[in-house]
Amino acid sequence: MSAIVSLEHRLSRRNLLRNAFYLSTATAAAPLLAACGGSSRSVSVPESASAASELFIPHGPLANVGALSLDPLTQIRIPAGFTVRAVASSGLPVITPGGSSINTLGFNWHTSPDGGATYALDEGGWIYTSNSEVLAPGGGGCSAIKFNADAEVVDAYPILTATTQNCAGGKTPWQTWVSCEETTAGLCWECDPFAESQGIAKPSLGLFAHEAIAVDQEKGIIYLTEDNSSGRFYRWLADRNDIDPNTGRMAMETGSLQVMNIAGFENGGYPEKTEDVRELRAVTWVDVIRPAEPQSTVRSELTEADQTVPGTLFNGGEGLWYYSLPNNVNHIPSAGSVATRGLVFFTCKGDNRVWALDVENQLVELIFDNEQIEPDFNDVDNLTVSPWGDVVVAEDPPTEPYSRIMVVLPNATCVVLVQCEHPGSEICGPAFSPDGRKLYFSSQRRGAGETYELTIPESLIPA
Repeated sequence: MSAIVSLEHRLSRRNLLRNAFYLSTATAAAPLLAACGGSSRSVSVPESASAASELFIPHGPLANVGALSLDPLTQIRIPAGFTVRAVASSGLPVITPGGSSINTLGFNWHTSPDGGATYALDEGGWIYTSNSEVLAPGGGGCSAIKFNADAEVVDAYPILTATTQNCAGGKTPWQTWVSCEETTAGLCWECDPFAESQGIAKPSLGLFAHEAIAVDQEKGIIYLTEDNSSGRFYRWLADRNDIDPNTGRMAMETGSLQVMNIAGFENGGYPEKTEDVRELRAVTWVDVIRPAEPQSTVRSELTEADQTVPGTLFNGGEGLWYYSLPNNVNHIPSAGSVATRGLVFFTCKGDNRVWALDVENQLVELIFDNEQIEPDFNDVDNLTVSPWGDVVVAEDPPTEPYSRIMVVLPNATCVVLVQCEHPGSEICGPAFSPDGRKLYFSSQRRGAGETYELTIPESLIPA
C-alpha cells in the first residue's frame, strides 16, 4: 500500500487533499505554462496524480490567483491585477468599450443570458455567443457580440430565435454553436455565430432536458448532459454518412444515442458514496430506448412497467467540455491500456460533483465534490477549460447572497476566481477568448441579466 493510500485511512479526504495541495503549491516551481495552441507545453502535475488510481491532470496558471477585492462599479470581487467591465445589459443596446455610453448597433441584448462560447475571427478579434434561458415558449434563443482585435464591440445580433429555455450548449470544432433547450422534449439547435441567422434543429441528438454538449471530432462522438434529477450522461455516435470525409464535420442528422453505465452502478444505479468513484472506474455504453421520444417519459414508462432503465443516474447534469491534454503529457492510467488523449469534464448540480472521462480508455473519475472546499458549492453549473488547462466552474445559488466562478484543481481543492455580489443571481456562460486573455460570463438575474468581460493580467498568461 502506498504512503498516500495509507495516510488516507487516517485522515479525511478533505484534509488529505487540502494538505497535499498546499504542500504542492509551496514547493512547485511553476504552474502549467503553455503557449495557446502550441505543440509543446511544460506542465506542473498535481502530487495526487502519482496515485495510480487517478487521472493525470495538470493544473493551469489560474491556480495561483490571490485574494479578491471588490470592483465598486460592477459589484464583483476579482483578484489583484484583474479588471472587469460590463459589455451588455439585457433589454439595452450593447455597451461601448468604455462602458460609459450606449452604442447604436440597433439590437437589444437578450434577457436571462446563460451558456456561451467564443470564436476567433480571421481579421483578429472574436465573437462571444450567449443563450437566452427564457422559459416562455418561443421566448428564448441565442445572441452574439462581435469584438475587434482591441476587444472593442463592433456588432451584436441574434443567431437563434423562437426557442425555449436555452440553457447551455457547446462549441463545435467546425466553428458553430449548438444551443440546447432545457425542456422535457428539448432540442439541440446548430447556429452560425458569425452573422445574424437562425439555428437548425438536430433531433437526432435526442429529446430531453438538454444542458450542454462537447465534441470529440476524432472519434465522431458528441457528449451530452441532461439537467434532470434522474438524468443520464449521453453520447451520440455519428453514422459514417453523417461525417463529411473532407472536413470531418458532422451533420448531426443520423447517428446512435447512448447512455453511460459506470461499472457497479449500471441501469439506474447511483454512486451515492463519493469514495466509490474517487478512483477510476470503467464505463460502458448502451443504446437508449425509443430515442425519438422524450427520454424522461420513456424512463417513467419503463419504470412503471418494471423494465430496465438504461444508464447510471447522474443528478442534474450541467456543464460539459472536451479538453485535449498537452502533447507532452503521456500517461497511461493503471486501469487503462493507452495514454490518455482527451478528457471530457462535466458537472452535476444535484450532488455538486465534477467528473472527468478518459475517452481513450473509457474510464471515469470523480475529481471534485464538496468535501474538498469550504464553504460548499451551491449547485455547480456551467464549465469551461482555459487554453492552458484551468478547469473553471460557475455556481448557481439563487438563494445565496453571492455566486462564484471557481478554478477546480482536480483531486485537490478549488480557488475562487470571481465572486458576484448580486443576491439572487447566478453566474452563467463562462468562456475564454481564443487567446485566453479574457473571460466572459453573465450574471443572469442582475436586473434582467448582465454580461461581463474579465481581463487576465499578462503576468499569468503563458509565454
